[in-house]
Amino acid sequence: MTRDLEAVNIEVLQERLLEEVDAHQRLQDELKTALETERSLRLENELLWAYLQRKYPSRVEDAAELLTRLTDGAELSAELQTLRPATDDRNRTLGQRVRSRLGKVPGVHWAYHGIKNIGK
Repeated sequence: MTRDLEAVNIEVLQERLLEEVDAHQRLQDELKTALETERSLRLENELLWAYLQRKYPSRVEDAAELLTRLTDGAELSAELQTLRPATDDRNRTLGQRVRSRLGKVPGVHWAYHGIKNIGK
């Protein structure tokens, strides 16, 4: 009986191994096609850039300047978002801010729930 179970386990493991090998091969093929596509797009982009540089040099300079401004602006925006506090008090009403501050006073939470549970 144990020999039968061992044979079945070996067969199951072999099937799983074959499935994993097939999946690995499919992933390798997908990666290869993706890299080929990326390479061809990069070459096409470089050809277009060279054409534009020869045909319209001022536009290429404008595009390069715009690209640097966009990347600098994106970095600045990301930096500002990290510096901004998680809760933005500017959009909250006065009542919301007061309740928030009162809730942080020691003992208020305990007193609130004690009073709330008296009515039950």
